[in-house]
Amino acid sequence: MPEVSSRQADPEPAQGQGPHVLPGLRLRKNRAGLPAALVLAVTSGLLLAASNPPLDIGPLAFVALIPLLATLRSVAARRGTAAGFVFGLVFYGVVLYWLIPFGVIAWAPLVVSQAAYAALFGWLVPVLWVDARPVRSAAAVAALWTSIDWIRGDWPLGGFTWGAIGNTQHGNGFLLPLASVTGVWGVTFVVVLVNALLLSAGRRVGERGRSLALAGGAAALVMVPALIPLPATVGPRLDVAVVQGSVDKRQAAGFYLRSRQVAENHIRLHRSLAQDPPDLAVWPENSLDVDPTADPGLAAEVTGVVRAVGVPTLAGAVTDAPGDRFLNQVLYYSGQGRILDRYSKIHPVPFGEYVPLRPILGWVEQLRYVPRDIAPGHQFHLFDVRGVRVATPICFENAFPDLFRRFVADGANLMIVATNDSSYADSAASREHVTMSQMRAVETGRWVVQAAISGESAIVDPRGRVLRSTDLFVPTILRFDVPTSSARTLYVRLGDWFPWACGFAVAIGLAAWARRRRGSGARTPPAGEREGAVPAQQAPLPISGGGEPQVLVILPTYNERETIGRVLAGVVAVGPEVGALVVDDDSPDGTGEVVAVMAEHEPRVHLVRRSGKLGLASAYRLGFAKAIEQGVDVVVEMDADLSHRPEDLPRLLRAVAEHDVVIGSRYVPGGQVSNWSRARVALSRAGNGYARLALGLPLADATSGFRAYRRPVLEKLLAEHISSDGYAFQIELAYRAWKAGFDVAEVPITFREREHGRSKLSRRIVAEALVNVARWGLRDRLRRRSGPRVPSAPSP
Repeated sequence: MPEVSSRQADPEPAQGQGPHVLPGLRLRKNRAGLPAALVLAVTSGLLLAASNPPLDIGPLAFVALIPLLATLRSVAARRGTAAGFVFGLVFYGVVLYWLIPFGVIAWAPLVVSQAAYAALFGWLVPVLWVDARPVRSAAAVAALWTSIDWIRGDWPLGGFTWGAIGNTQHGNGFLLPLASVTGVWGVTFVVVLVNALLLSAGRRVGERGRSLALAGGAAALVMVPALIPLPATVGPRLDVAVVQGSVDKRQAAGFYLRSRQVAENHIRLHRSLAQDPPDLAVWPENSLDVDPTADPGLAAEVTGVVRAVGVPTLAGAVTDAPGDRFLNQVLYYSGQGRILDRYSKIHPVPFGEYVPLRPILGWVEQLRYVPRDIAPGHQFHLFDVRGVRVATPICFENAFPDLFRRFVADGANLMIVATNDSSYADSAASREHVTMSQMRAVETGRWVVQAAISGESAIVDPRGRVLRSTDLFVPTILRFDVPTSSARTLYVRLGDWFPWACGFAVAIGLAAWARRRRGSGARTPPAGEREGAVPAQQAPLPISGGGEPQVLVILPTYNERETIGRVLAGVVAVGPEVGALVVDDDSPDGTGEVVAVMAEHEPRVHLVRRSGKLGLASAYRLGFAKAIEQGVDVVVEMDADLSHRPEDLPRLLRAVAEHDVVIGSRYVPGGQVSNWSRARVALSRAGNGYARLALGLPLADATSGFRAYRRPVLEKLLAEHISSDGYAFQIELAYRAWKAGFDVAEVPITFREREHGRSKLSRRIVAEALVNVARWGLRDRLRRRSGPRVPSAPSP
């Protein structure tokens, strides 16, 4: 007898039997055995690897995932996790083969870490795939892959983007224009979507019309982006000469050569430009392998040859930094041989340019190749070359779309990638590196010049076409009259909007699945039997002592000099029982000094200085601990940039007299947001909607950072470790307080965009919130925790 299941339908009618003969009966899917699932996963891994260099069969990417998806749609989550992990091991293991000469210790941990993301994909696909809805399922799976790939490019240790499936389409003139709108993420989405649609089309070959519609839709997805107009490059041209000095292959494995050989190769080749000088000469990353600012002999040679040619020269250099560290820089020499400016690499390579946790990992023999750590730069610096603003991301930095985009957003007219891929010998690493520059060129609408010590150097136009390139390990000069541009693509203007949208869509889908699963589950046990059941609503905790409760407002600050005075004045004006604690992260603009002066004259203002920018959540945790230590009755979170108005503080304090936690809400009746675009408001509301769906948390504004706690609530919450940061920190505190049975209320506030400083919102903070909220929600739903309670409404 067929087994009845509450899972999605996937019946195939028997011969002579129409569909839906027994509409109440659902047949369980045929589940692939583990060996078969792993074989299909290996097949997909090999096919996708073949779509990357050195084979570089880009069209193969549109079908490479079909074996994997065919497995994942019909397996349990645990088996899907295993299949995804094996796929990841094979794919990343093959694509990153060029790391093996550095030792298994360099290759294996990276491959395993990347495979873990593929395992996450394998775990979640069975949740999102519904056979009866092929288009929606395909879109959900594509959004899932895109979201995971985006997070992979940011975390851990700054992320790793090698192996992005969108890069396989670097030669696809039809699909590539989409990157100018969505970045590589939209291309990734389409490639995965086509795989999923073709799988569904293949499974419906008996339904000719539907199968053709799915296949036709897949083809249209690839072809239609060709209609997207790309910005014209109408700026002045620069005659650029890339000096590829090269290096002996036998010495290339040394990460930073110190023999001056590389510098001498470039000096000798540069001298040949004197007969026909270009507008700009470029020496690749590390071409000055000894610090020219510390070696007078080398400095004299470089100055002399640059002066002899007489043109501006950009030269990659390894320079010394304080504390036995070094800088990876591009130095800008004038035609007279003087160093006018320099750019320091912002995004260093973990385990290549610095060693995370060096005291713990010091036993690893291979780390001797990285004897000292890089000091990262902090500015997206541009050079002015004959009226053209030139950006010089260094090596690994062209692998990160948003980092590359920010140079153009800051005004770069031409992008020059200075790199040293010589350590990877004749492998595909150099070619893979160029494919990333091809994608960055389309995303930003800029010409990209790739300057590599030993090749592949290349000239890439804004359509992603490589117009000229060099061979590996051949000393040569690559010269081209390069157009420039000041136009901005939508991707430059909007940034990573597309993966954000994918992430929210996936989160909402997972939350909806969790709610359905809970609703279709078994009998709910009595409250006393449920693990982690939420207690019934309690009366608000009493406030200790008589008279007015003592209030401490916690104000984390970083570069808030322009607003902190007004905020503190407004806070202490609320009443004599209200004080303020400023936790300053060593603000470069002197915020701490302003507060220190105020504290000398106002005893209710206190200051804690911290060394370095340690983050919002840790500042609040420190403030909470000091408030509890002082025995205050009420603790308030508040921003110091005037986005939270001091005049709204009395409303929170009146409400906290009746409730345990009071959140200042932008989205309850009476709440307002000013100076935000509709898109920003929609994004904020979507984030709060996601938290409500995923957690069952009945709050309109769980991400608000303007809130008041009674001291016993914080004592309870801080008894357990809180590791979140940013929005996730605010959501976690509200969720845990609500789950613990505390009385949580919301009151309306007016939120206004900051007038000074920069928003602290980052991709890492958003990614952390998406992942943590999904994790908490799935964990608690699967434990069959109780449903949401209706929060209290404050008395008028």
